[in-house]
Amino acid sequence: MRRRLENLLPVMVVLLAALVRFWGLARESIWLDEATSIMIARMDVRTLIVWVAADIHPPLYYLLLHAWIALGQSEFVVRSLSVLFGVGTVAVTWALARELFDSRVALFSALLLALSPLHVFYSQEARMYVAAAMWSTLGSYLLLLALRRGSRAYWLGYFLANTLALYTHYFAAFALLFQALYALLHIWKGQARPTPALRRWLRSTVGIGIAFLPWLPTLVRQVLGGGGGWVERAIGRPSAMSLVDTWLQFSVGLEGHLYPAALRRAAYLLFAALLFSAVIAALNSRKNASRAGYRDGVLFCIGSVVLPLGLIWLLSQWKPMYTIRYLLAFLPPYYVCAAAGLRNLRWKGLQLVTAFALLLILAAGVWYNYQALQKPDWRSATAYVVARVQPGDVGLFSPRWNYKPFDYYAPGRLELDLDLPVLTTAEAAQAAVNDISQRFKRVWFFWEEDHYGDPQGIAKRLLDQRFRVLETTQFPGVGSVILYQVQGVQ
Repeated sequence: MRRRLENLLPVMVVLLAALVRFWGLARESIWLDEATSIMIARMDVRTLIVWVAADIHPPLYYLLLHAWIALGQSEFVVRSLSVLFGVGTVAVTWALARELFDSRVALFSALLLALSPLHVFYSQEARMYVAAAMWSTLGSYLLLLALRRGSRAYWLGYFLANTLALYTHYFAAFALLFQALYALLHIWKGQARPTPALRRWLRSTVGIGIAFLPWLPTLVRQVLGGGGGWVERAIGRPSAMSLVDTWLQFSVGLEGHLYPAALRRAAYLLFAALLFSAVIAALNSRKNASRAGYRDGVLFCIGSVVLPLGLIWLLSQWKPMYTIRYLLAFLPPYYVCAAAGLRNLRWKGLQLVTAFALLLILAAGVWYNYQALQKPDWRSATAYVVARVQPGDVGLFSPRWNYKPFDYYAPGRLELDLDLPVLTTAEAAQAAVNDISQRFKRVWFFWEEDHYGDPQGIAKRLLDQRFRVLETTQFPGVGSVILYQVQGVQ
């Protein structure tokens, strides 16, 4: 019975992860980035690859979504692909933690990730971040198996997982860098047969490089061409506080303010205590041969979080790219380390109370997130405009790319003017307004105030001068939707 229960519990955790992620999947609107994913996925494969090559991400997620939307293009369907990757990450995290430690650490690690507000949020978004997290975590797990078992099948799996990770998101390279350093250290210390292990690791790593080589010129062109420049304009260079913020968001999610203050502080305290417990136990086990496996597991988890985050933070002082959504691949080892700290607590009663309290807080955080609107309400904004559209109307967007979620909900229902560039200039705004005044009767202006696309409000100021405001309506996350009368008002 005990063995059956041990086999059943991980399955129950995976089912819990699926339930939490499928629940309320279509509750919120498709927003800009998700609309971009859908727009790209609708293209034929050749056009898709050409378009992605001019963007800032590799193509694998879009290709998978291209096949997936054959099932439908509703919010639920397009987001369910990410749910599957999110649930898969929970399962792989359990396997990784069991290989590093034991079944108890594995179970608590999987529970933490299953109820992680941050992971749940991105598992419900039609983007590539949870997919990259799953492939990178799988790569780490297969590397451990390959080094410890020596099977060629595991080396092949390591090669495939990391190749898929790189073609999903470029930040997988930082996870791969840690894996390479760990493998070399592992081999150098003689914990694997040096010559065969080194040879197989080199073959796999060179194979990953060769497999990614066709896309490498595109990556270089994207980086040199300013790809990801939105991070610099919207977020900027990270400060030391950014690292603290990452820890806070890894612990309680993006919307920590939704928690009651006492629960939020309790979560910080519990996570800090568990991480401290893991580190202290690892340090104390240096002279205890029987605890060497525990020490190596903690060091693996710490290294797979600290090294990539530190390197990304340093590189972001030159080219800003430090944003939480890109860092999701480093969340699973964070939770594994916390679970290892729990396992090290001396009294089982304390372990149970701590685990229950932390899981309860995370579950509450997921619930608070369900109750709050976190994505721009494009569904309501679009429905409002479509219900009032008349012949001779046009839609104008600042920033321009906000036409994508509108077009997802109302394709072809309103003619769209996409002449405002990012960044908006006075000349471009003047040209757009002149064109509208000659061809349309009314203009629906979707304006996101203080956005870096037009921080001075050039377009709105010009529209206010030339046309008469008929109505202004605010929508959460979308900004202002302003209707102007055009004809007869010069």
